[in-house]
Amino acid sequence: MNVYTQLNKPSLDDNEQWFPCLTTVPILDHIEAKVQPLLVTHIDAVKHYQHNPGPLLDQIVHCIGPRTYDRLVDLGFTNVHMYGLKAEDIKMNSGKITEATWLHGNRYQKDFSTFDGITALQTFTTAINRESLHKLVTIAKRITTLYVYSSLVLKAFEDITNTLPGHWSHIKLHHVDSCEPTKDKWLSTTNFYPGEE
Repeated sequence: MNVYTQLNKPSLDDNEQWFPCLTTVPILDHIEAKVQPLLVTHIDAVKHYQHNPGPLLDQIVHCIGPRTYDRLVDLGFTNVHMYGLKAEDIKMNSGKITEATWLHGNRYQKDFSTFDGITALQTFTTAINRESLHKLVTIAKRITTLYVYSSLVLKAFEDITNTLPGHWSHIKLHHVDSCEPTKDKWLSTTNFYPGEE
C-alpha cells in the first residue's frame, strides 16, 4: 500500500491511503495585510488569514505551483501569477516583485522577509499530527511506499525506529529535498518533488 502524509488530501487509487501527518493552527490576532500585492508559497497561509480578504482579491498575487494557483483562483483572487514549482523559482531580484505582503507559516523553504519591500505576515504554525502518526505506526506492516513531505514528519518517523527498531525497514521512502533520511532505517530512499507527481 502507498501512503501519503501531506497536509492536503491527494487524489487516491484503491491501494493508497492518506494520513495528514502535519496539522496547521492559525495565529490568533495577526495583523491585517496592507492592500498591496501578496506573495503566497502555501495555500494554508491564505486559509488561516483571519481578516476580510475582500480588499485583497484584486491585488496581484505571486505564488508557486499550479495547485496553489488554482486554489487562489477558487478563493476569488483575480490577478494570480505563478512562478514555477518551488519557492526558489520566485526570483526576487528580477524586478517583478518590488512590494508585497508575504503570507506564511512557521516553516518555509525560502525566507522572503529578507528582501526589500516585503512585509512578512505569519498566519499559522505547523505541528505534527500525533493521531495520524499513531495510525501509521499501527498499519506499518502493510505499507510498501511512504511519501513524506516534511523534515519534521521524517524526524518523527525515524524517532519511532529508536524505540521500535526495524519498524520502517521494509518501506520504500519517497521524500522531499528538505528531508535527510537515515538510509539504513528504510528499504530504499528516493528524493521527489510533490509538484511533479
